[in-house]
Amino acid sequence: MSNAIYRWNVAFIVMSSVLCTANPANAGNVREVTIKADTTARLALQSQVNSKLSEVGDFITASLAEPIYVDDELVIPRGAEFQGRIVGLSRAKRIQRSSSISIDFERVITSSGIAVPISAQVTAIDDWDHEESLKANNKGKMKGGHSGGRTIDNMSRGTSLGSSAGFVGALLGGASGASGRLVLGIGGAGIAAGMIGGILLTKGSEIRINQGTILRIRFLKPAAFPVQSSTD
Repeated sequence: MSNAIYRWNVAFIVMSSVLCTANPANAGNVREVTIKADTTARLALQSQVNSKLSEVGDFITASLAEPIYVDDELVIPRGAEFQGRIVGLSRAKRIQRSSSISIDFERVITSSGIAVPISAQVTAIDDWDHEESLKANNKGKMKGGHSGGRTIDNMSRGTSLGSSAGFVGALLGGASGASGRLVLGIGGAGIAAGMIGGILLTKGSEIRINQGTILRIRFLKPAAFPVQSSTD
């Protein structure tokens, strides 16, 4: 076989391969499958979130913990990347005002690298390490709750200070000739004031979400995804 014929055969094989790859009939049919609104899913958080340090607008990534099927057809495989942002945040304050946070997801990166826009909201955060779950209200806001241990500590300190103040007040009242009932009232008022002060000085809990924490989301709107099905 001459070199010219050999080169022509090689060129023909390469061209045929390219045409077959580019032909949609050989590559399979790509169509859109819609994930309905109110569909739920579970994500594993890849970022870190802290209501004391994070800000509204911070970028959040998570990976799909379980694949999503529509009519028994795989639409989004496990591990697909979800991208979103913190859309609401408030830090913990005194008088036991807890922090709150809201997270929305805006897009999914498919296996082919296509960014598909979505509208999904975090409805709950499952903290398996601390055996806690934060539930969102109908607007997607999740609150941090209260720290019982910190409240008790502050109440104990406040009660101790109130007792001391009440004891001093009772001594002064007794020295000034006040009745026994009034002296007891002064001491009790000091203890009560200390307890109330301890509660008022207690801050609510901050929300700290570590990598790997499970986020439960709900699709707010339908989302169409490209799905490739092989031809028979």
